[in-house]
Amino acid sequence: MYKLLLVDDEPIIRQGLEQMIDWDKLGLTLTASCSNAIAALDSMMDDMPDILLTDIRLPGMSGLDLVGRAVALHPMLQTVILSGYDTFQYAQQAVKYGVIEYLLKPCSQQELESALQRACQALDRQNQQVLYLYGERRKRVKALVDRFRTLQKDADDAPLLEKQVHELVKTVEDPSLLQETLISLVTESMSSGQAEWGVNVIADALHSQDALEGLIVHTLSRLRRESGQGGDFVRQMIAYVAAHYAEESLSLQYIADRVVYMNADYIGREFTRTVGQKFSSYLLATRMEHAKLLMRSDASLHSYEIAERVGLGKNPHYFSQVFRKYTGTTPKDYRRQLQEEF
Repeated sequence: MYKLLLVDDEPIIRQGLEQMIDWDKLGLTLTASCSNAIAALDSMMDDMPDILLTDIRLPGMSGLDLVGRAVALHPMLQTVILSGYDTFQYAQQAVKYGVIEYLLKPCSQQELESALQRACQALDRQNQQVLYLYGERRKRVKALVDRFRTLQKDADDAPLLEKQVHELVKTVEDPSLLQETLISLVTESMSSGQAEWGVNVIADALHSQDALEGLIVHTLSRLRRESGQGGDFVRQMIAYVAAHYAEESLSLQYIADRVVYMNADYIGREFTRTVGQKFSSYLLATRMEHAKLLMRSDASLHSYEIAERVGLGKNPHYFSQVFRKYTGTTPKDYRRQLQEEF
């Protein structure tokens, strides 16, 4: 079953679509039905859909702006536009964002269902390719993990280990493979006594590709002295957020697909159980606290600059809405409060 998010500001149309379409027959699950883009983005942070069905004219943020941000969060997202506006400008921008269907209101049930079926078929083709590439990548990471483990066991002293790691690293053309390999080495060996050390290494691995070789040597040396079993993907998620909160594409689905390689629904539940708040709330808090720090440290920064630095894109209006939701005040009022403190 693929997941679909419906966005339309007209309640009659939204409710009509909810009831008219036989979602089960199409192999779809309706994850949420939203009246505006902000609510849709909030929903996506915890439950990323496979298909976005949206109108263009929405309050606050347009449907095409929503599509642009949604695709940044989930590049494989399939989008179907349902709009009452047949203009070249809209169609051109829709093509730019990879919208696969542009339907004009009113359209028949059959037209809409056919469009959704084509979206599902496109997802089927994508998933087949992704599974193949994912399998090949995991094989390469596992092979590297095994080779580094062998070095860890066989190297008699630190200089020899460092030399052998250097020779092996030179054979790996893709630094991201080394990042994944190092993370796998650490998370497979983290126990309660090693947790803090493990998280620090992971954060460093994600932050700096230049230091990867040294981190690998350090990790293998320490693993020779310490033993541990199991891993803690929640700590891995926290470390990733700390290092990558400024990336616009960051979401629960992104971490599930590219960081921990686990089911998004499962890691979302475990994150909430362990941390005490949903992943979207934790990410929002991290971004907003950094935004507040930026406002304190540099009063000359514009809202669009802060928005970009904390992963909200160059969208000051969206940043202002999110900041007010988190702090209870607007960025402008918050700056005024800071001025009054000094």
